[in-house]
Amino acid sequence: MIYWYDHLYTDEAVRRKEPDYKKAVEDKVKKSIPGKIFSKKMLPSKHFYLLVLANNQENLFEIVNTNQMFFRYYEYTDVYVVGIAKNYDGAVEILRRIMTEGYGADQAFDPRAVFTRNRFFPN
Repeated sequence: MIYWYDHLYTDEAVRRKEPDYKKAVEDKVKKSIPGKIFSKKMLPSKHFYLLVLANNQENLFEIVNTNQMFFRYYEYTDVYVVGIAKNYDGAVEILRRIMTEGYGADQAFDPRAVFTRNRFFPN
């Protein structure tokens, strides 16, 4: 199942397209990234890069192309989306912005404590 962060991050390319980007982006992305892409046996027409919480305990985040969500692995895995970008560089920029803002505000910044699973809501 896909869970969305309550304060979803987006890159400039996604934000520029829509004046009320938060609602519009969430609606567009939720339509293009159904919970079970594998069962439909087709790739979505539009693809985005998602910044998600890593399933591996050694990593903080992963950058995932929505075209990868075709694989069966994602049908059985919970995906916690923190940010949406139009391209890979945009996803890296979102990650840089999160880390820069966090460490700029507090040197003891802990992303695992900020991005807890209770701050995400289901699709």
